[in-house]
Amino acid sequence: MNGQNAACEQVPPAGSAGWLAELAFTPRKESWVASSADRFYKIFRRSDDPLRDWLDPACMEKAGREYVDTLLLRGLSEHVCTPLRLDHACVVYPRLSGPDLRPMLQQQHGAGGARHRAHALRKAMVVLAQLHRARTNPAGYPVKDYLHDGYLVPDAEVARRIGERERTLFIGGFEVRNFRYDEERGDWFFFDPQHVYLGMPEDDVARFVISLLMINWGQGGGVTLWQGFDVENLLAAYEDAAGFLLDGTLLTYFLRETIAMRRHFAEKALCNMAGARRVIGRPYLASYFMQLNHWAANHEF
Repeated sequence: MNGQNAACEQVPPAGSAGWLAELAFTPRKESWVASSADRFYKIFRRSDDPLRDWLDPACMEKAGREYVDTLLLRGLSEHVCTPLRLDHACVVYPRLSGPDLRPMLQQQHGAGGARHRAHALRKAMVVLAQLHRARTNPAGYPVKDYLHDGYLVPDAEVARRIGERERTLFIGGFEVRNFRYDEERGDWFFFDPQHVYLGMPEDDVARFVISLLMINWGQGGGVTLWQGFDVENLLAAYEDAAGFLLDGTLLTYFLRETIAMRRHFAEKALCNMAGARRVIGRPYLASYFMQLNHWAANHEF
C-alpha cells in the first residue's frame, strides 16, 4: 500500500465504532493517530477520548476540511499522500513505510548521504512547485492578509510587492517533518497540509527552509542549526519546476517573518513549562534564534 493510489473504501455503518476500538490510538497535541498493517488513522482531538472526538462536530469539520484539501492537492501532485476515506472525524490514509524525512536528514552522513539528502530535498521543492500551479481558487480558500495578520510589519516596498505578486496556494504544513518515504513506490510523499490559503509562493519556500534549519530544535535535539543543504540549489530546483523566479525581496522578508513566527510560538511554549525546564529553555531559545537571525542576515536574496 502506498501514498499514490487512493481506491475508495467502504465506510463502516454510521455510528459504528467497533473498528476504532480495535486500534491503539496515540494522543498528539491536536490529533489521535493509530496504524494497522496497511492503514494510518488520524482523528482530530478535543478531549482525552478518541471515540468521543470521533463523533465531535468540530472534529468532524476539521477532518472534512483536511480530506477535501488533501484530495485537491493530490490533483496537483502525485506525491501527496491521498486519503482513502473519511469516517466522521477520522481520516484514513495508506500507511507509508518510512522513513520520515526529518530523521533521515539528521542521520545521513558521507558522500552517499549528501546525495540522498539533496535528492530528497529537490523532490520536496518540485512537489511545492507543483502545488503552486493552481492559479485559480477552486475550493474558495481565504486570501492570506499579510499586511495585518503576520508576525512582522512589512515596509512599503514589501507591501507593494505583496500587492503586485500573483497568488498561489499556501500550504501551512509544507515542512520537512511532513514528508515520508514509501518503499513500495520508491519515492517521497507529502502529508498533513494543515491550513490552506491563497498566499505568496515565497512564504511557503521560506517556511520550508526555516523548518530545515530547525531540524535539531527541541527536546533531545542539538544546540546548533542544521545546515546540511545548499539553499541556492534548493531555490533553483523550485524555480526550474515552477517555471518562474522567486522574488528575492519577498523571500528575504518571509524568512525573517517565519523566524519571528517560530519565536512567538516558542516563547508561548516556554511560558507553559515547569520551573526547571523553563530556566534551561530560556538560554537555549535565545541562542537558537540568535543563530537563525544571523543565518537570515547572511542570506539576503
